[in-house]
Amino acid sequence: MRELWVRIVATLTGMLVIMLALVFAWLQSPRVPFTAPAVAPATPPPALVEAGRAVYAAQGCAMCHAIAGEGNPRYPLDGAGERRDAAGLRDWILATGAAEAELPARAAGRKQAYRALPDEQLGALVAYMQSLGTEGMN
Repeated sequence: MRELWVRIVATLTGMLVIMLALVFAWLQSPRVPFTAPAVAPATPPPALVEAGRAVYAAQGCAMCHAIAGEGNPRYPLDGAGERRDAAGLRDWILATGAAEAELPARAAGRKQAYRALPDEQLGALVAYMQSLGTEGMN
């Protein structure tokens, strides 16, 4: 009978040691959050980017924004194409959608003037914003 109890205690002790080792390993393992694979944004045609750069200059966007250190440094646009897709950039330019709620009222009011831009100019401006990388312009 005594041998039976020794085997039971030894087995339970071994199982306890294994369970504690598993718990300790789980607690010590780094937790890496799942991140979706990055999808490279589509590169707009160079002619459209140049047209967008002209719209940016004609609309006086540098009064409020900076690109590659040129313009108002308070709201830099460097890397805008990496942070938002075309629809998101369009929302921020026009102060519509999710951007409308996030923008200060004064900025949203100023951006409403861009709603009068022809679709071609607005599309070109979005293409220009898409082309902006973290180092300024691609």
